[in-house]
Amino acid sequence: MQGYRTYVAAALVAVFGALASSDWVGFLNDPKAGAVAIGSAALMAIMRSITSTPPGKDA
Repeated sequence: MQGYRTYVAAALVAVFGALASSDWVGFLNDPKAGAVAIGSAALMAIMRSITSTPPGKDA
């Protein structure tokens, strides 16, 4: 599971962002909230795919 935990976290953020977008009351109050969560998840997955070392460690 090492190395895939970040992908799981990114997927969860994306799912919850999509769910936030589908809540019409929340969507009408703040339509950008779901898009921000989905964008954050995509950025998290991209950053994990280009890195291979744990934070704070030398390569």
